[in-house]
Amino acid sequence: MQCPFCKEEVLDGATKCKHCGSTIGVLPVRMATVDQSDFGELFTTSINIWKANLVDLIILTLVFMLLVWIPIANIGFIAGYTRSLMKVARSQGRAEVGDLFNAWDCFANLLLYLILSLIAVVILHFVPIIGSLAALALGFAIAPGMYAIIDNKCGAIDAYKWSFETIQANFVNWLLAYLVANVIACAGMIALFIGIIVSAPLGALIYILQYERVKPI
Repeated sequence: MQCPFCKEEVLDGATKCKHCGSTIGVLPVRMATVDQSDFGELFTTSINIWKANLVDLIILTLVFMLLVWIPIANIGFIAGYTRSLMKVARSQGRAEVGDLFNAWDCFANLLLYLILSLIAVVILHFVPIIGSLAALALGFAIAPGMYAIIDNKCGAIDAYKWSFETIQANFVNWLLAYLVANVIACAGMIALFIGIIVSAPLGALIYILQYERVKPI
């Protein structure tokens, strides 16, 4: 079979291309390798990483906030920002502004994923009574898939499947990460908005560390 990304030949049934590293098959779901109830450990680790890299993260987030208003291109900047924080979380280097411009390889898949998600959310909002709640639940259920696309360059459909399955397998910690990360980000916005350049990377690190626990093998 042929890799759909780099067009090189790979073994039939392969889930990852040995040439470009892209995910080309269904993403496996695994359970957390640590006690799933131990969200406190994840939160503490996030705080420690955030404090140790605070200046770099503030600069990265400030530039990101200036770029994220650019339509369509902001999808690539979101991916770059996320990958930069993943790099920091994995102790692979410092957060650098240049990272924002180095994630265009997953742009098409992430754009498709977000467009399909937006369409689904809009449709749900037309459903009487429960539509808005269902849209919020969907937003929570599909959030992990974005990280799988950014990290593994997987396709939109595979990302949806993995996202739903990992939420089912690790529901409590995903919910805690989702709620706490959003509360922290909102707190930064309330603090004269400028506070978000300090709080946003912490919220993102919490979610990224949850992803690191259960990411596709």
